[in-house]
Amino acid sequence: MTDIQPKGILVPVGGGEDKQQSKDVLCRIIAETGKADPAICLITLATDLPEEVAAAYKSAFDDLKITSLEVIHYDARREADSEQNLEKVRNCDMVLFSGGKQLKLGTLLGGTKLLSLIRERYFDEAEFVVAGTSAGAAAMSNTMIISGSSKHALIKGTLELTNGLDLINSVCIDTHFTQRARLGRLIQTVTCNPGILGLGVGEDTCVVIREGMLEVCGSGLVIIVDGKEIEYTDLPSIKDGDPITVEGIKVHVLGAGKKFSISERRLYHNWGKGIEPIATSS
Repeated sequence: MTDIQPKGILVPVGGGEDKQQSKDVLCRIIAETGKADPAICLITLATDLPEEVAAAYKSAFDDLKITSLEVIHYDARREADSEQNLEKVRNCDMVLFSGGKQLKLGTLLGGTKLLSLIRERYFDEAEFVVAGTSAGAAAMSNTMIISGSSKHALIKGTLELTNGLDLINSVCIDTHFTQRARLGRLIQTVTCNPGILGLGVGEDTCVVIREGMLEVCGSGLVIIVDGKEIEYTDLPSIKDGDPITVEGIKVHVLGAGKKFSISERRLYHNWGKGIEPIATSS
């Protein structure tokens, strides 16, 4: 579990980011590197269609005048720590995890020197960006959802969690959020782990996380589920297949440009100079 505050920038993307028209999310990710033409390392381990995924990103980044795009893909863990792969991460300004299956990403990358190098750069370098879309975003946290249908959400026994890449602590990320009606499964995740924040990111939307503050960018919504003030749940006492009761859970809805402090668990807003918390009525 990660307790040290990273110096780098984490950008989970909800999936379905526009690669053809405005490319707002991709532009924002590039901007976070502080360079007009950053070196990007695309990691396609999560997908079963690596060549097609790499081609789609290459086309989008070509349109944005990016001249350096390296790709890492392998099918066996023994290939992870090749010097070629490690050099690609050493020399890039940004790592981007593609979508696909987060469990596949975790099993192929977890425990490797390659992941250790990514984490080392992310924790030590202020301008280093780690971005991920869909499964690539869901795998970022230390608690990762790997299965759980929207239809059967909030039914005990329908949710499966495991360890993620541990790039962010005390946050669980879900993607394609509003489009696939995943609020129920994120509520169940937080009910199981009330100390974490549930972060649901819609499509064509990203969250830029720096120094414990997150900012929303893109065309969709971000939903934050906070279980810190849960007063009651019957989850421990009911049987698998029974519906879950929970009282006192909080849900926040954020649009583009809104900021939220992860440590303080509150919405912030720009008021002229500086950042001030939004006042709540008594």
